[in-house]
Amino acid sequence: MAKGKKERGNKLPKVQQPGEGVLATLEQQLADLESRFDQLLRGNWPQPSWELPGLSELDLQMPRVDVLDKGKKLVVRAEVPGVKKENVDVTVSDHALTLRASTREEKKEERDDYIQREIVTGSFVRTIPLPEAVDGTRAKAKVKNGILHVVLPKAKKGAQKQIEVK
Repeated sequence: MAKGKKERGNKLPKVQQPGEGVLATLEQQLADLESRFDQLLRGNWPQPSWELPGLSELDLQMPRVDVLDKGKKLVVRAEVPGVKKENVDVTVSDHALTLRASTREEKKEERDDYIQREIVTGSFVRTIPLPEAVDGTRAKAKVKNGILHVVLPKAKKGAQKQIEVK
């Protein structure tokens, strides 16, 4: 080209250096996200211990239940380990069974020599919907080996009734 003439349209675009521009910003954000996800997977979680506030005051423990259809009756089984029969309350209505139970310490003891403390006293209330109406007047309940067994004869109509636990 002749001297003094300016080249037009032949400029090369500026080459971005690593760490510059939109792509680099996106890459950095993805790296940050990946780092946070790795921390999460490594388990950087607070570990439960008896020292955490509120754990010793845990008041709600839901029992696992089984509901069985035995033809002319429904049978409900609920885990209630450590619960005495006198601390279990069972109420039935047409289409629901309500379980209430509590565990209580015989004596309250303040001790600082615990290494780990997970056993707590508390209570629960759980209502289990029933697939059919039951006759609460003929219902029976008992606690055996930490399992509450409730036998509910099926009925067309039912009324709410308190059930004695044996």
